[in-house]
Amino acid sequence: MARTKRLFRGVVALVVAVCSLASTARAEEAVYEFGVLPQIATGKLADLWVPFLDKLSEASGVKLKFVTAPTISDFGTRAAAGAYPFYYHNTLAYVQQDDKYTAFAREVGARTKGVLVVAKDAKLSKLTDLKGATIAIPSAGSFGAAVLPLFALQTEGGLDLQKDVKVVVSGSHEAGYQAVLQGKAAASGGLTRTFELLPDADRARLRVFYTTKDYSPLPFAARKDVPADAVAKVQKALVAFSKDPANASMLEALNMKKGFEAAKPSDWDDVRRARDELVRVSKTLAAK
Repeated sequence: MARTKRLFRGVVALVVAVCSLASTARAEEAVYEFGVLPQIATGKLADLWVPFLDKLSEASGVKLKFVTAPTISDFGTRAAAGAYPFYYHNTLAYVQQDDKYTAFAREVGARTKGVLVVAKDAKLSKLTDLKGATIAIPSAGSFGAAVLPLFALQTEGGLDLQKDVKVVVSGSHEAGYQAVLQGKAAASGGLTRTFELLPDADRARLRVFYTTKDYSPLPFAARKDVPADAVAKVQKALVAFSKDPANASMLEALNMKKGFEAAKPSDWDDVRRARDELVRVSKTLAAK
């Protein structure tokens, strides 16, 4: 009887050990989707971010898979539902998702500043000159490229967003800039970073007409159920990324030349303080 019990305990221990090894193997093989806000055409976005995330996966030991969405609006809907384990997302959207996501890194020295881009030869000098004009935005919820510039039109330019301008949704920053180039819009909301990613020939035909007040930059954040050790490894690899000279060209292509630094949720308190006013602008746009 005693021998049978010892044999039984041995079998149980073996099963536990095998299960433990299997669990560890599964954890090591876990692949986390990394959602990237589609500020530019998704094909170009993938060209920039897939090599970056592959390198980040290698450096961190955490397997990351690039994912995005057809439009900024679609991305926002998916992020709000908690679809992405990791994401690089809209600043205003992030502070509205404190219950789902925690920011852990940010671009060094970056700030979110919206711009209004117009044709280089456009006879525009002040915000009030845009009365009656068509303005392209990537999406109603785009913080830097829509909410900030249109908030400025409302507060500094004294324009009524419902009556004084026609706002059209382009779907991406790049599409908005193209709308201006094609004469379909007098101005487009965007960011300095995405404007600088335009081909030289296109950028030469445009100019930044207005730059908004600046806020904390787009966050790198993780869903709250992602294991803390995985988040810590990705954070450590991000912070070290710019220290490897081999990564310089990748950072330049992303227009994030200075690399990244560790961050905490309170780093976005400036956006939280302005949240109510800015959300009202977003809702006004969404209602149009």
